[in-house]
Amino acid sequence: MNKRLIISFILLLSLTAPATAQDAAIPGATAPDPSSELLESGVMPKPIKRVPPAYPKSLARSGSEGWVQLSFVVGKDGAVLDPVVEDSSGFRGFEKEALKAIKKWQYSPAFVDGEAVEQCQQKVQLDFKLHETAKGVRRKFRSAYIAATDALQANDLSLASELTATLQAKKQWNSMESAWFWMLAADLAKAQGDEIAELASINRALVTDGDGKLLGHDYFTVLLNRQFVLHTARANYAAALDTFNRIETQPDNQQNIDSLRPYAHKILAILKSEQSIAVPGVIAVNGNWWHKLSRSALALANIKGELDTIELRCHNRREVYSADSDSTWHIPASWGRCSVRVEGDPNSTFTLVELHWQT
Repeated sequence: MNKRLIISFILLLSLTAPATAQDAAIPGATAPDPSSELLESGVMPKPIKRVPPAYPKSLARSGSEGWVQLSFVVGKDGAVLDPVVEDSSGFRGFEKEALKAIKKWQYSPAFVDGEAVEQCQQKVQLDFKLHETAKGVRRKFRSAYIAATDALQANDLSLASELTATLQAKKQWNSMESAWFWMLAADLAKAQGDEIAELASINRALVTDGDGKLLGHDYFTVLLNRQFVLHTARANYAAALDTFNRIETQPDNQQNIDSLRPYAHKILAILKSEQSIAVPGVIAVNGNWWHKLSRSALALANIKGELDTIELRCHNRREVYSADSDSTWHIPASWGRCSVRVEGDPNSTFTLVELHWQT
């Protein structure tokens, strides 16, 4: 086994919200992007020192591979501040090592109009791989996977859920196995009518695969389509347009693209309108909920459970507030595009309302 750690860095400067990034790809959509305007007068942080994470020995021995997506802030001195795991392939060991390593990274600071500023929309993905070329599924995984899919096809959801949980508890997947597991988890969640779990599983399957080589083009495209549908249904419009852009890049897919384009245009029409957008939120087991904003004002409503804080991570500004249903937060245009992070007790539910507001 080649125990060389292969690390890839993506989304390093995710400064613009997909709601506007997609505009150039869809004819007739030309909404301005405040973050792009800010970039014209600023100097972005550049990496000076990147410390690779250690590969956990127990995960290396079991042949486990995975990834971790992190959000962090680059301080005025170039130090990494407040790194947070946005999502991962499911291995706590990889999350721990990724956080430990990124805290040691160093950047040149960002400048706007000659003044050092925090850069608050930094994102990175660290991939933990033992082999440059993906290995196939192993015999034990294949047997367990087939048993779970057979139960699912027989509509024995109780058995399918039990077998899937057993497979997940072992967590000894290589990249190929991980992609197929999360697709299985998505199929099970869909059969159970759990759109939240289905979307989370689809997201992980697509991140693990990346380009369709692990799942195959047909399955990969099906998952992208379903991701688009679920993002749209849950009013994650920026993410839905991001998915549509990926769908447009798939080969031999024009008929599918043409069928989805009208829905992408409808989303753009909503984003350009003055109507409010109600986004259902559920705090994940890690105590966080993330959302890419497409409006310049927001409020919380229908809170059930305990919410602690709401954090805005914008292009060059971040703020943390107490999460309550009596406040409305207005975002100045000078802050650029923002993501919101809500912290609270797992499974707490709420509605984030994105409001149209002009400065």
